[in-house]
Amino acid sequence: MTIFKSKEKNETNETLGMRISRFRKAKGYTQEEFSQLLGVTAQAVSKWENDLSCPDIMLLPKIAQLFDISVDELLGGTNGKPQQDKAPETPPVDISKLNLKIKVTGENKKPINVSFPLTTIKKFTKLGMGISGILNVNSPSLNNSQIDNIFRLIDDGVTGEILNVVDENGDHIVIEIS
Repeated sequence: MTIFKSKEKNETNETLGMRISRFRKAKGYTQEEFSQLLGVTAQAVSKWENDLSCPDIMLLPKIAQLFDISVDELLGGTNGKPQQDKAPETPPVDISKLNLKIKVTGENKKPINVSFPLTTIKKFTKLGMGISGILNVNSPSLNNSQIDNIFRLIDDGVTGEILNVVDENGDHIVIEIS
């Protein structure tokens, strides 16, 4: 069953299920992770992606929000704007070539200076292990939600020093993407 074909030239045969699959993979979600975020089963997501069924209409705004797109884009539209009016997109960042560098110093503490490949950090956070746990540092500035925000910045093409703070514990934390 082909549902909601896209009208864009390069995606003329792309179904809603294909778009959900493409956007889900681009965000790095497994079907299980994505299903949990939506409160549905992984089997439901699989059925959507294989065009055996469609998501409930009430889920479309939440799905679009998770993908950082509009419902129109999810359904194959162009947000009601001609294609040429769209701002040029930033090319996706290849995180396999980037490292997350963290420096933590504090009074009466041994300094920590580490560098991790971003792909490793992404895997650790998906497993529920935050940077704080990896470094054995209890800092509110290094929790999983902050790491999720860092990945959002990376997806937007941001690199360089992204955090330079002294937290409530007196730790000086510098995070850099390079």
